[in-house]
Amino acid sequence: MNRSEGGYNFLRGLKLKENNILKIVEDSLAKLSPRDNVEVILRSSLEDETVWIDHEQMVSALLDLEQNAMEAMSADGLLTIILAGDERQVIIELTDTGKGIAEENMPLLFTPFFTTKPAGDGTGLGLASAYAVVKAHRGNISITSNTDPKKGPTGTTVRITIPRRQVLQDKQARLIVHEEE
Repeated sequence: MNRSEGGYNFLRGLKLKENNILKIVEDSLAKLSPRDNVEVILRSSLEDETVWIDHEQMVSALLDLEQNAMEAMSADGLLTIILAGDERQVIIELTDTGKGIAEENMPLLFTPFFTTKPAGDGTGLGLASAYAVVKAHRGNISITSNTDPKKGPTGTTVRITIPRRQVLQDKQARLIVHEEE
């Protein structure tokens, strides 16, 4: 059901409205606690930066991902955020030069309360929360990682794909198929 109040569309508890995805990423980075000797690079190849999205929810999800990346890196780390997409979707890629995620942990990454951090250092909710926000926007999130320097640079890439506009289905709509003989 599509409800509109004050210019907002509500879908699964989200306040969807037209936003600038570059501004959302910049807002998340502004809230990030920078670490010494870690550089952040933001690149966009988008001609159109508009997307219908819940600004606050997406800032929160990106901040969780950025903090995880920062914590995975030591001195002289690099966090690269790339924005891309087409007329149908926006892609956000966050790549860090950290130590990577062990292969045995990959299937558990989006599990609430799962953490690889020592007891007391993490809640295990950051990735699960980011996953929930992306899925609520009818998007996809995937993670690739390398821990073995022999296989190439170590680090992790999180790729988020979100539709530019939400297609809301009317639950009252019916499809009638008529076959001609």
